[in-house]
Formats: sequence, structure tokens, C-alpha cells
Amino acid sequence: MKKYKEDIFTIIQLVTFILAWFAFAQIDNPIFAIFSGVFWIFLWSRNIYYKIQYRKNKLPDVIRIPTQNDNYYKTTSLSFGVMLIVGMSFWIYYANELIFIPIFGLVSGILIFINGIIDIPKGEIKIENSELKIHGIKDKILINSINSIQIENDRLVINKGENSIVKLDKLELDKDWNTKIIAFLNKNLNTEEIDILEKQ
Repeated sequence: MKKYKEDIFTIIQLVTFILAWFAFAQIDNPIFAIFSGVFWIFLWSRNIYYKIQYRKNKLPDVIRIPTQNDNYYKTTSLSFGVMLIVGMSFWIYYANELIFIPIFGLVSGILIFINGIIDIPKGEIKIENSELKIHGIKDKILINSINSIQIENDRLVINKGENSIVKLDKLELDKDWNTKIIAFLNKNLNTEEIDILEKQ
């Protein structure tokens, strides 16, 4: 049930954005409407660029790992993208004059749909400035403070010693993903002082 709640929350966020943008676009200032449309198109385009770079292995310090909610986010992007494309296409077809809103809406729908097609796992492990940064964990994790990392099917457990443990839950791992994570950590942590364990 919690998965569905998170998916519904994502849909609400997207719908809220569209409604807010439409409201701003109604302001009697076409420059403002164009600027706001370009801004969001830029953000979605940037997201697509990041995903392409990651798929081409251009980001060696990052590994994306699957979570239990990945399919829901992908389905949301695909569904919402299709709805925007269809809705804005009808608007443009039946409009009597050139209107910026449906044009930007159509482009946005296409970009959202593409984001869904080339979607990558939502979990992220990143090595940066001698820190292990994990999406969803706010704690600062210095690499030299880590004693061990345990990989399980649904979570990562990082032991920093002195009874200090950091956990990343709601993962969706299998043997292949465990192997990829271990290879990434062994390559990037570059230390023999950290035990990397795989729990069967």
C-alpha cells in the first residue's frame, strides 16, 4: 500500500506542477509564460542528458541501484507523458490560433515520456570528496570511517564502528546487482580496510 501512496504522491506533484504552470501562464505576460516553459523543459532535458551519460558509463563515480518503487516512477512518467502528448495535441489541433501553453505542454509531455523510457534506477551510491554519498541518507559518511558494508536483497548496511550503523532500505537487489555493487565499491573505495559482505 505504501508503494501506491508514493506513486500517487508523484502523480500529484506532476499534476500540481502543470496546474501551477498553467495558472502562471494565464498572467498577461507572454514573456513570463515562455520563460517558465523553457525553464521546465531545460530541467527535463537535463535529466535526460544525465540518464544518457550514465547509460554510456560516463559517470564512473556513481552507481544507480534498483529500489522497490522504480517501476511505479517509470509507469508514472510514461502515463503522464502520454496524457500530456495526447491532450496537448488535441489542443493544438483545435486551437484557432498559435498558443504557447499547448506547445510547451506537448514538448514537456514528450520529454517526460522519454524520461520514462530511458529511466534508470532511483537508488544512488556516489563517491565524492572522500565521502560515500547515498541517495536517501542524510548522514555524512566518510570513507575512512567505514568498517564494513553489508549487501542484502532489500538493503545496504554500513557499519561505521562504535555501534554506528547507517541503513538504506527498500532496495530490490539480486545476485547480479550485488556483484555490480561489490565491483563498484572495490574499485572506488580503493582500500583494504573495509569489509564488503554479501548476505545470502
